[in-house]
Amino acid sequence: MRIVHTSDWHLGISTGHVSRLRDQERFLEWLTALLAERAVDALVVAGDVFDTAQPSSEALALYFRFLAGIRSTGVRNVVVVGGNHDSPARLDAPRDVLAGLDVHVVGGLWRAPGDARDLDAMIVPLRTRGSDDIEGACLAVPYVHEYHLGIRTSDDDPTAVRNAFRASFRALYDGLVRGARERFGQLPLVATGHLTLGRGATRDDYPQAIHQVGTIEALPTDILPDDIAYVALGHIHRAYRVGGSCAWYSGTPVPYSVVESKTPRHVLVVDIGEDGGVAVEMVPVPVERRIERLVGTADEVVERLASLSWSTPSPPLLHVEVHGLEGDVGLPRRLDEALAQHPDHARPCIVEVRQIAKAEREASQDEPERKPLAALRPEEVFERLCDLEGIEGDERAVLVRAFSSLASRQSDDDGHAFEAPPKAQGEEQAP
Repeated sequence: MRIVHTSDWHLGISTGHVSRLRDQERFLEWLTALLAERAVDALVVAGDVFDTAQPSSEALALYFRFLAGIRSTGVRNVVVVGGNHDSPARLDAPRDVLAGLDVHVVGGLWRAPGDARDLDAMIVPLRTRGSDDIEGACLAVPYVHEYHLGIRTSDDDPTAVRNAFRASFRALYDGLVRGARERFGQLPLVATGHLTLGRGATRDDYPQAIHQVGTIEALPTDILPDDIAYVALGHIHRAYRVGGSCAWYSGTPVPYSVVESKTPRHVLVVDIGEDGGVAVEMVPVPVERRIERLVGTADEVVERLASLSWSTPSPPLLHVEVHGLEGDVGLPRRLDEALAQHPDHARPCIVEVRQIAKAEREASQDEPERKPLAALRPEEVFERLCDLEGIEGDERAVLVRAFSSLASRQSDDDGHAFEAPPKAQGEEQAP
């Protein structure tokens, strides 16, 4: 059986004032062709189909148009689960109609884990091309709010909440495995999840908040039963395998930030053999346009903007940061004149302009030398680490919030704040 795993489409999102629907349409056209070329049996979409709970009519039309065209590719099964950006009710509303196209939708978990009605709807039989024989099953787990797990996060300390999440998710997946085994015997099982999974020593296993609670961090991989051959995850916007487990993130297929534009976007092609062995191929998604940052003085930015070139089909979206100016009213005109050097049909688009005064920039540059490590708050050190790693946007906000919570707990537990380690003789301390 061959499966394609994708997630985090965020249909309807905009970068600044620029809608990304055209870029998303190009991706879905490419994905449709891939499903046919690779003779895919099943498509799994692991949440965050839309960017908001009330997507625009254009975003909805793009979603339904894509699903209507899948049958022509030969794909037998499509499984779509809701993410934290989706409205479960909105995704579920056309469920019966989409079932006629072999599209199975699970927008949300409506009852507590163990309820037979929910579990039955979340176990999806999978068929291969040209056959009505069931060759596997998908355990379609959407984003799960703690309310539907019976967890009240205000009642317990963070450790108790984490343990409750861990036990509840394990019970949910265990129940689904038992139900699938009762119905389909020992056929291969694929599962989904829209959450943050994995804790370890590598950057691929960093802690991150899930749900509404900043101190939960990531769930451990032992919430997944050994019987599951592959877990298709959504929520994190880059593609990677979680440690040595059977769980993978596919990441967002379209870059929505400067950081995401720096790394390739992927969908995952998953082959499950007759012996239950799994092979995963990360297939790069063609880049329609990039998101870039132009930084420098006004003259430098204007010069670079006028001579800017690119190799993608569409011109880039630009975040402009101008140094050395303080309220220069002539800057917008100069930027417009630089953009006019490009033809109308291939003109970059500026989505953000920041002007930073020289004094402010110099103070920022001087601060690491003026302020030793021992004088910095832990949050300041962590913010600088994020700067060095290029972590921005929602990912940065969540990480900083989680770190601040940990720092606060450390201070409360020990009766003092974090302290810098003693400096070895001759060693310079730097943030």
